[in-house]
Amino acid sequence: MHENRDILIKRVLELSDIIGPSYREDRVIEYLVKEFRKITSNVEVDNIGNINVIFKSESNPDKFITLFAHSDEIGFIIKKIENNGFIRIERIGGVNRNILHGMTIQFINENGDIVLGVIGVKSHHFMKDSEKGIISSQEELYVDIGAFSKEEVCNKYNLRVGSVAVFYSKARVNNELIIGKAMDDRANCALLLCLAEEIKDIDIDFSVCITISVQEEFNIRGILPAIERIKPYIAIGLDITPSCDTPDLDGFSDVALNKGVGITAMNFHGRGTLAGMIPDEKLLNHIIKVAKDNKISHQYEVALGVLTETAFLEFSGNYGVPCASLSIPTRYTHTNIETISINDLINAKKLLYLFLKDIKKNCKYGKSI
Repeated sequence: MHENRDILIKRVLELSDIIGPSYREDRVIEYLVKEFRKITSNVEVDNIGNINVIFKSESNPDKFITLFAHSDEIGFIIKKIENNGFIRIERIGGVNRNILHGMTIQFINENGDIVLGVIGVKSHHFMKDSEKGIISSQEELYVDIGAFSKEEVCNKYNLRVGSVAVFYSKARVNNELIIGKAMDDRANCALLLCLAEEIKDIDIDFSVCITISVQEEFNIRGILPAIERIKPYIAIGLDITPSCDTPDLDGFSDVALNKGVGITAMNFHGRGTLAGMIPDEKLLNHIIKVAKDNKISHQYEVALGVLTETAFLEFSGNYGVPCASLSIPTRYTHTNIETISINDLINAKKLLYLFLKDIKKNCKYGKSI
């Protein structure tokens, strides 16, 4: 197993900086397909952008394990252009409204060029005492791109209703941490890209499909066509989970940065969507055994308020798909400064690699008898 830390970090930084909100993941897809095709020619992209990278087992070619992460990020979409050139926006996914005032965001215009704008904030000098410390409603938010009329927005900057934007942020390394936008879930895309290089020349007792999915941040179900084509026997999802080692979340859970990969015991949305996942017990126990046997740093998570694709994927196909989930603890989720530990990411990759090596043809998961 290779431990090329620098390549993993480089890929996380590059992927974080790419613009790719839900339904507009094209630039991320292009980057990943180019890199995966350096590893194997068995790479396919479906009509909505899901990437499947397939490594067939010589000894057991028809039984698949799918490992997946999502390519999209949270963002914004233009819903109205005012006559004076200011822009009204709506959120794509669960953008944290607490941080938006004064934020710089980047639009993609009709020519594919980047247009920067700032989310406006009422001048402090003229604020009433009752207005200070108040978070504006979504309807009150506006963006200033430096235009003075609707015509200028449309004709000079080539933006229109429906143009999308994401946070403007440059990913960076700070000590043992990586900080930037879209660590959710580009960090795990980078992990799977590096993992693909490590498994390309070894025979595993299951065929492996690495899937990079789309639209997770908006409807969570973008992965389903990719799963239907492969029909995996089992699947393991990779996403982030809130790290509770900051002063405002201290004691909420034991999940913390730099303490290892998160192994999900349960996640559940609980806010209007009755959906979540409790992992298949046999698959979960196998993952935990590999982690313990190889002294891989890990921690367990029960995450209310978190929902990932496994909640829907496990019900696909005619027989269902036993699922598990690994998480990268992340501070400041759904902001422009999502923060992860390099060591946690490396531990997640190591656990997946050794789990794949440990799988045997006769491994049984799920509840079928």
